[in-house]
Amino acid sequence: MSSIFFIGKTGIVYGAIAFGFSMIGLILPNAFLVGNPLEVSGVSFEHIFGHIMWGLAAGIVSFSFRYAMLSGLFPIILDFDHLLQFFGIEMIPRMAHSITFGIIAIVVMMIIFGKKDLRLGAIAIAAVFSHMSFDIFLGGSTKFPLFVPWNSQVVTFSGTDWIIFEFVAISIIFVSSVIFLKKAKVQCSRNKV
Repeated sequence: MSSIFFIGKTGIVYGAIAFGFSMIGLILPNAFLVGNPLEVSGVSFEHIFGHIMWGLAAGIVSFSFRYAMLSGLFPIILDFDHLLQFFGIEMIPRMAHSITFGIIAIVVMMIIFGKKDLRLGAIAIAAVFSHMSFDIFLGGSTKFPLFVPWNSQVVTFSGTDWIIFEFVAISIIFVSSVIFLKKAKVQCSRNKV
């Protein structure tokens, strides 16, 4: 039960961060009217299920059911940044599809939920890479504002670039999990002494 509560709580916070960060796109230069996300974003079962599965694939290396579930949930939650499009206002789209968002998400999640377990912070940024990986895979080519709000130019990725993004996501989660498990092992051996 505590895992379900933790997954729900962290998911809500992650979604709020994505939505909040996207609001910055309302005041940036080069904002434009994107359109209804149901019409322009290609929302489908394949899109939703794919993001979840791509995240789960990366999350397996967390060696934790709880964190694997978060790894599947966070990539689809990133699309909360499309909610502002329903208001029909000018904005920079896909704000949460950026490295800046990933770094902010790490900081906020670690402040709110504690710094003891690096895996949550790792999953917060790995979800960005996993999400972008699936977008590239599904569309064959796509654009992201990687460095927004510092630079709102979009960067185009295509072909097998999705492999690099998913590899980065897996690597981030794996390294943080190994560090966490080593620390836990050292702590356990200290407690026995």
